[in-house]
Amino acid sequence: MKRPYLMFDGKKFAYNPRTGYYFSTTKPRKGMHVYVWEYYNGPVPKGYEIHHKDRNKANNDISNLTCITIKEHRKLHGRLLSQETRDVFRKNMNENARPAAIEWHKSEAGREWHKDHFDVSLKKAKTTFIEKTCEQCKKTYTVNLSNATLSKFCSKSCREKHRRLSGVDDVERICEYCGKVFKTNKYKPTKYCSSLCVSRAVTGSKRSLL
Repeated sequence: MKRPYLMFDGKKFAYNPRTGYYFSTTKPRKGMHVYVWEYYNGPVPKGYEIHHKDRNKANNDISNLTCITIKEHRKLHGRLLSQETRDVFRKNMNENARPAAIEWHKSEAGREWHKDHFDVSLKKAKTTFIEKTCEQCKKTYTVNLSNATLSKFCSKSCREKHRRLSGVDDVERICEYCGKVFKTNKYKPTKYCSSLCVSRAVTGSKRSLL
């Protein structure tokens, strides 16, 4: 019996019953979800994986694919496990894996491995760059992989503008000249609601009775 297959970009991708994914039938072997995402976006950055948004491994349309970190991917799929399965994993972890891991990490070999691994990881993160889209101006910018998770804006001005437009720092004050309530940034020493009130306050003009 022939395995089910899908076509994309003139290439054939056959179903793998063991994993549930579709893989190219010609070398180099590559998952269809990875191939499709890279077709539209370029190579998958190191430390990232392609995730099916609807959990359907046969739905490899680009709109159903997203690129997330390996850690995020593991957490996401971990939440899909049944409670019973999670309990079994947790029991095995607590009774067997965790004690053994703690013992190894305390050993001389474990401490040496952590030191070497940290140096390599830090060097790799500092020399690897990926592209992101600024949440304010929507322009594409390059960011160091070590800062990619926290980075949302291409510049300080975009970050400040986004915060200013969000109104998160806005407070209500009462104009010291006309008595009206107005909104302003809480970090600004604004006392008046408008430039007209500022001018009148400075010149000592009397308030209008109208």
